[in-house]
Amino acid sequence: MTEQDTEPSPDASRSKRSKMKSLFKQGLSMGKDKLLEGKLVVEHSLGLGKRPSVIPPGEANIHDIQRTVEIGWHPVAGFAGKWFAEKTGLGKRLAEKVGGTPDPSQHWAVLVGDYCHELWMDEHLDIIYVNEKINREEWRTFEVGQTTFNDQALQQAGEMVIFGMREKRPAYNLINNNCQNFALLMLDAIQVGARAHREFASTFAIYQRATGEGKISDLFVQTTEEVDEAEEGKPETAVQVAQQVMEDNTTKLDNHHSVF
Repeated sequence: MTEQDTEPSPDASRSKRSKMKSLFKQGLSMGKDKLLEGKLVVEHSLGLGKRPSVIPPGEANIHDIQRTVEIGWHPVAGFAGKWFAEKTGLGKRLAEKVGGTPDPSQHWAVLVGDYCHELWMDEHLDIIYVNEKINREEWRTFEVGQTTFNDQALQQAGEMVIFGMREKRPAYNLINNNCQNFALLMLDAIQVGARAHREFASTFAIYQRATGEGKISDLFVQTTEEVDEAEEGKPETAVQVAQQVMEDNTTKLDNHHSVF
């Protein structure tokens, strides 16, 4: 057999290299597709991303009838809870320095009427506002105050609060950009009283100018029922009550035991 018979031709070598490159590109493409598919499965399992509002359309009103405001928590169960715990695992290390961080699998929200108002996350783990119909069996609730905001006004208040939080830090953070922070800020926004309503109206007007979104009628109108409370001897606000409730009922990661 001659040397010419044993050595592959240049064309054959190029053909093999071309096939190898093609197979490599196909494999790389399939790998990317699988990664994307896996990412979508994870996001779907966690329920990440924007959800349609369940609150029916209507005119927002901050001078409606008074209703009870509650805060409540439920465990983020199953795969989602496990993922939260692992994703925010650095919270355990931070807990050693700051004396305890909230359990990320314990989810807090504001509840009024038939709906709860919540901080959630999009596909990039940035915070967003969502709402849902309340299933009382899923929530452990605590009464913290009253509000005269109707459901549509509460939705806009929740969206405004999230906008303000995202302006400072869009990404979810276990210590200072979480569901508890959102709940306290929303409670502060929807308080009863002339002073509270004036403060909300001013903040909401800034939000409207910045985003072009949101509409609340009679925003700056003061009703005859609204009276400024005297500072001295004023009862605890919903925010103060909620802070104590959360402190007493939130598992801390530096003394961790499962909530489900």
